[in-house]
Amino acid sequence: MMLKTIMTACAMFVSLFMALPAVAQEDDTRPEEQVVRFEEKVHDFGDLLVSDKSVSCKFVFTNISDKPIVVHNVVSSCGCTVPEWTREPIRPGATGAIEVTYKNDQGAYPFNKSITAYISGINRPVVLHIKGVVYNKKMTLKEIYTNMIGGVLGTREKTFLLGNMYQGKSRSDATSIANLGKKPVKVEAVSDDPALTLSVSPNPVPAGTKATLSYTVNTAVGEKKWGKSEYTGYFIIDGKKADEKISVVAVIADDFDNYTQAMRDKAPVPAFDKGYLDLGEVEKGATAEHTIVIKNTGKSPLVIYKADSDDGRATIQTAAPIKIAAGKSANVKFTYDTSTQTGEFVSIITFTTNSPLRPRLDFFINGAIK
Repeated sequence: MMLKTIMTACAMFVSLFMALPAVAQEDDTRPEEQVVRFEEKVHDFGDLLVSDKSVSCKFVFTNISDKPIVVHNVVSSCGCTVPEWTREPIRPGATGAIEVTYKNDQGAYPFNKSITAYISGINRPVVLHIKGVVYNKKMTLKEIYTNMIGGVLGTREKTFLLGNMYQGKSRSDATSIANLGKKPVKVEAVSDDPALTLSVSPNPVPAGTKATLSYTVNTAVGEKKWGKSEYTGYFIIDGKKADEKISVVAVIADDFDNYTQAMRDKAPVPAFDKGYLDLGEVEKGATAEHTIVIKNTGKSPLVIYKADSDDGRATIQTAAPIKIAAGKSANVKFTYDTSTQTGEFVSIITFTTNSPLRPRLDFFINGAIK
């Protein structure tokens, strides 16, 4: 079938891509936090209307290193986002800026666009984000913030996506919440997980207004997590704990910033015996166990920290972490839930590993449920 052909092509492309050698780091490159400091890396435009004109923001950064730096290039994830940046060299202690304009010509929808900056002296690109929600018409707070908490606070959603981050590092973002009540409320945002920090500003939140909920995940503290990881929190409103919870989700991978080329040459390299599995036609509700063969073609032990299913339908039966010696392979068993859908499907299982060449490895599952 057509889907099988597409999946075969995808698997061949992934295999070719993964066969490419790792790019050697420049000797004079360092982690971002040793070279530049951004005032913000995420800008929320908030609520916009389709009739609004384009909007712009500036990401201002300071050169905190001891050498001049240059912004070589800035690339956006969408043609609707146009970046401009400081072109001349930025001396130590001086500031530069990346100005981003969102054209707002895509219609009514929530947007989250990434902007990737390639800056000299840094060992990986810097990723910035702009986001917001565009509506066809002006909306009331109750129409926008439909997820109720404690009978008075409103949020757009229960789960906030923080994106990709690295083990041992922290990342922050923010969203807006609303006081839908008729009087000011004192709001305390709390998490029992030491890795998650929450705060609300302004506080108290005036009646009928919005406030900012800021959240930070610091993977250097608390339980070490891998892959798609969830951190939960809750609100105490005027001294009373709300029953509803919120979640912050981050995707955590190993950090190879300090790896030398010699360490990379000796590192593990994961590879699939076959990069996809075609289940063919399956009866709805049928259950079966399947096997993924993962080989370690590198020179040191491979560790698979975690396996995540993108849609939650694949359940991994083999417990992580999975350790595979150099030159050996391992069977990873999983079952696939066919009870909640019909028709053709494509699902992905993502493996998080200790390989600097392939820290994340995607395995594709396709078929048709009848």
